[in-house]
Amino acid sequence: MTNETDLIDGIVAIMRSCWDLPSDCNEGEMVAYAETLLHKIRDGEDMDSLYAYLANVEVGNLDMPRSNAYYEIVDRSFALVKKSV
Repeated sequence: MTNETDLIDGIVAIMRSCWDLPSDCNEGEMVAYAETLLHKIRDGEDMDSLYAYLANVEVGNLDMPRSNAYYEIVDRSFALVKKSV
């Protein structure tokens, strides 16, 4: 999986498997969050920054209660991106 679109789709799938998304969340929104996460991973941001980004998406953007799901999303997304290199 080296194509950026495939990686973004993979990250979106990870997000969907970990979060119980609000009904008003659309595909474009998820793609944007996944693309940002992908770029942050590729840019070498540290794990704490990645966790903070996704925790903010969870609570600030998606208006979901804070959970630990963002840890799993970041960890699995990081592994997916690193595997593609």
